[in-house]
Formats: sequence, C-alpha cells, structure tokens
Amino acid sequence: IMGHSQLCSRSMLVGKILNLEDSMLGNKIIIAAMTIPFLIACGKSFVKEEPGSENVTIAESIDQNSCTLKAQVKVRMTGYAERRDDYTELDDIRLAKNAAVEQGGNTIYRIDHPEDGKGTQSAVYQIYNCS
Repeated sequence: IMGHSQLCSRSMLVGKILNLEDSMLGNKIIIAAMTIPFLIACGKSFVKEEPGSENVTIAESIDQNSCTLKAQVKVRMTGYAERRDDYTELDDIRLAKNAAVEQGGNTIYRIDHPEDGKGTQSAVYQIYNCS
C-alpha cells in the first residue's frame, strides 16, 4: 500500500511524464486536470500532527531555571519531492513537536540547522518541559 507522501510524489511524476509524452494540447489539459486533485490532496505537509503537538512551543532561547531537558532528537525526512524549503522546515518542526509530545515536553529548541541535500532534510532539536 502506498503512503501519502509516495502517492503525492508519484502523482507529480506521473503528471510530468504523461505531459511530456502527449503532444496534443487537449491531452495536456486533461492530464493537468487529472493531476491537480492529487496536488491539492498532498497539501503543504506530509507529516501528521499528533494530538497535543499544537500546544508545543518553539523557543528561540531556553531559560535553564524554568525548563528541564527531556530529550534530544534528530528529525529527518528522506525522499525526493518537489517542495519549497518553507514546507520542508514546517515538516521538520511538526516532527519535533510530535517527538516532544512523546517525550513529555512542551517546548522545542533547534540546536542544529537543517541538513539539506540529496533528498534528505534533517535538524536536531532539544525537548524541554518548561513551567
């Protein structure tokens, strides 16, 4: 069974291949019309938001007196998809927030900037429970 991200990546690829193979304008319009629903369904994010992650805060700095370090995580997305960097960063943040919920934290702090290249994006976050 194909996952959501695989379906989205494949639908974009199929749309491009079919568009290149068909030379008639009418066929191109039909193919574009068939591809649009897949692109809309893919949306901006490939990462599911876990319950409670909407309450996790992104910190610019950490007050060691009011926060307890719970964990450190490296979030990584692997696989090629034609997406803008903003969406990739949002997915990194969503993965980190999901991890914070799992670790009992309420705040994330990025300590390492995203690695970008060859189909992989990653970042390292510390997870804190702050009062």
